[in-house]
Amino acid sequence: MIKKTLMAAVILLLLAAPAIAQPDEDKPSVWLLSFYPFGPTNAIQTGMLDVLEAYGFISPEDRSDQRMQVMIESADNSPIEFNRLEANFQLDRLRELVAFALDHEPDVLVTISAPMTLAALQATDDMDDPPAIFFTDVYNPYEAGIAQAPCIKPDHIAGTQSLIDYEAIARLPLLQNPDATTIGAIYNSGDASGAYGAGQIAAMGESLGLTVEEAAVTSLADLALATEGLVSKGAEAILLPMDYMMLAGLPLISGVAMEQGIPVYFASLDGMILGATVGAGFSQILELGDAVGLMVAAYLAGELDPASTGISALAGDMVVGINMHTAGQMGFSFSQDLLERADMSLTMNEEAGLPSIMPVSPAAQAAVGQAFFGGPEPLEARQERDRAFLAGLACTAEQIAEQQAELDAMEG
Repeated sequence: MIKKTLMAAVILLLLAAPAIAQPDEDKPSVWLLSFYPFGPTNAIQTGMLDVLEAYGFISPEDRSDQRMQVMIESADNSPIEFNRLEANFQLDRLRELVAFALDHEPDVLVTISAPMTLAALQATDDMDDPPAIFFTDVYNPYEAGIAQAPCIKPDHIAGTQSLIDYEAIARLPLLQNPDATTIGAIYNSGDASGAYGAGQIAAMGESLGLTVEEAAVTSLADLALATEGLVSKGAEAILLPMDYMMLAGLPLISGVAMEQGIPVYFASLDGMILGATVGAGFSQILELGDAVGLMVAAYLAGELDPASTGISALAGDMVVGINMHTAGQMGFSFSQDLLERADMSLTMNEEAGLPSIMPVSPAAQAAVGQAFFGGPEPLEARQERDRAFLAGLACTAEQIAEQQAELDAMEG
């Protein structure tokens, strides 16, 4: 479906491949589709565009001076067209955005989040010549039905799975209150990430001697009532899994919890922006952009076939953020242990009416810079590492047979 093959020089830089034909008139197009408009989306886009710029698919002039830009314009001298759409937390808009992108006959869809990936997969499932889909910021691709195993999946899709350390997250409420006995967890019963995370929270919490009360919901309208129910059962903290409905509904959950003076912990740093008292989770966001950027670059260069490309897994160090603004509103004081564990803090810029997130130590500042800010590396500094990463994604016949045998054994 590629509308244009790219310059031989680009391919030589990427994988030392032989020269190919000169470009056609049309440019290949890449569409980035995201569930949310900030945080991971911006950092993933930065990492992806850094890779595309390093390999000559986008010129430096095509990008703004700020590395955390929200959009770039498709300049005439750019070898590709780049577009971005986001659902702004509206689950009911996912199909609409995918349909809009498909109307423009894209060559590549980069999908951020499991719901967006599923919407793209469902919309392209019956297409004779679907665009390649490369997903990222997806936590449970197998439970969600995106794939069965790393190498057993639809032929036009590949991507990266993010891993969350729920054991470490489940310990955070005890840093705040060592005498806590009961925590609550809410999740969307229709979201694989949420159901998995809630199960992990229950198992980890109980191993720490906590009683874990759970509430499963099916819509945003259920969240306030579910939170009130957990409070009535004695929950001393609400611990939310990485669940896209929970992310969209955090203001509702936090509003109820704040009235009761109960902290809300969310398994993503972005939860702070929407009202969580503590946000903690996967931090290697820029690396996700780098990984998906490499897949896109190799695909556009004709050196990667999604059908024979496996799903990679990336585990990041946990970053903990504390919301000083929310804590102040509810008269909540963080314990010394939790303050010492925190990597970042959120305060409110009252004059601008905007949140400000700052690292709380030099070490945290370096980690945050590594996680969220980028800049294209010179090719000579990254080519060997990039080749090794791409080579590690290849699915061999032996791997496919082994994974299929494991699936068959589980079904039997």
